[in-house]
Amino acid sequence: MPNSPVSLRGISPRLSNSYIFLAIVSIIIGILIFNFFIKVPHVGVITIDTIIMDGETKDEIVKTLRYARDDNSIKAVVLELNCPGGEASKIEEIYLEVLRLRSKKPVVTSIDGMGVSGGYYIAAASNFIYAKPSSDIGNIGVISTLPSSESLDEERIITGPYKSAQSKKHYASQVEMIKQYFVESIIAQRKDRLNVDKETLSRAEIYTGIEGMRYGLIDGIGTRSDAIEKAASYAGIANYGLVDINRAVSINENAPELISPYSNDTLSKTNTVPANYYFYMDGE
Repeated sequence: MPNSPVSLRGISPRLSNSYIFLAIVSIIIGILIFNFFIKVPHVGVITIDTIIMDGETKDEIVKTLRYARDDNSIKAVVLELNCPGGEASKIEEIYLEVLRLRSKKPVVTSIDGMGVSGGYYIAAASNFIYAKPSSDIGNIGVISTLPSSESLDEERIITGPYKSAQSKKHYASQVEMIKQYFVESIIAQRKDRLNVDKETLSRAEIYTGIEGMRYGLIDGIGTRSDAIEKAASYAGIANYGLVDINRAVSINENAPELISPYSNDTLSKTNTVPANYYFYMDGE
């Protein structure tokens, strides 16, 4: 006689439900084991929404960049940027850290309201820059301060290195050198994407996102979501998770707020030693 199909009519409902339950549990266990041994790739998001004047703020940002660089599950990084810049040496350190990160995995910047002066310096280190149509872009220049005469005592006025006109001229030449390095760094990163010459860049003009796109200061008009998709595309990943790197390294509890509006008052608070800033001040 031909073999007849196996009938399930003899299996009790309780036993049938047990089989279904075991199948579901097996699937769940399989997923957990898969996720444990094979990490889901992530796109990491770092938010820089502050002026960068002090070492603590700089250190917090550097910490996020190094975390992103060293975590092997993070395959690409998005910098969500709203920054007017800050003290020159601190901006330069962050810029160099972004370059180190970019040497290991793609970095895409999304400029929200502002990516000017030192903020744009940081963005320029990434592979690709998005901005919104009305975002502020550019302002490639340096602001420098000398100690006010009121902050110096009589002896320091006599013996201090900033008393003579020659000293001030020497300091001015150093400032010009810093500015030229800033401009050259932008040219080196943007390369043939730039549609403006060196002299135009040196004017420290501020552009809208639309103008920035026209002049090659940014690569596209878009949002954070566009930046995430672009970063994933660079990394060659289609299925991925997102990780908030600021939260992951728990650095935001005491982070300084973005100072607005920006004015000379911001700089005068620390105007007791010579200092250089990649910093945009409203109304200047």
